[in-house]
Amino acid sequence: MPGKGTIDAVFISRRLQEEYLDKEKKLYMCFVDLEKAFDMVLRRVLEWAMRKRGVPEAMVRAVTSLYEGAKTRVRIGLELSKDFEVKVGVHQGSALSPLFFAIVVDVITESVRNGLMLCADDLVLTSETMEGLREKFWKWKEAFDSKGLKVNLGKT
Repeated sequence: MPGKGTIDAVFISRRLQEEYLDKEKKLYMCFVDLEKAFDMVLRRVLEWAMRKRGVPEAMVRAVTSLYEGAKTRVRIGLELSKDFEVKVGVHQGSALSPLFFAIVVDVITESVRNGLMLCADDLVLTSETMEGLREKFWKWKEAFDSKGLKVNLGKT
């Protein structure tokens, strides 16, 4: 979002660290990177998540219609490629895309959600033990994998 950054998320992370340091307790954090998060949202998963969150059917159909027959082109130098259909992901640059992504992540992770900070597609998992953090991470990864989202292990 123009004019917004990750400063708030960094501030919250830092304050959480300070709270644990003040109490002389350990805190483990795992910064999770999702591969091409907005590009990988399956349309059927978006519909499922909206219905699961009680979004009225008329709104689900309206959102679905935004994506029907979506096409794009690629610029190579001064030339544009032929149109091709985009069948996966939420629209890049749309003000609604972060909301759609948040709804999907909310529903996918509701059974594994605790010790989490989420800022758009950036996730931070927390635990008071390393083993607890490992367990939490693998549960999260499994939840994402089950709906077509991929954790980038190289950047996590």
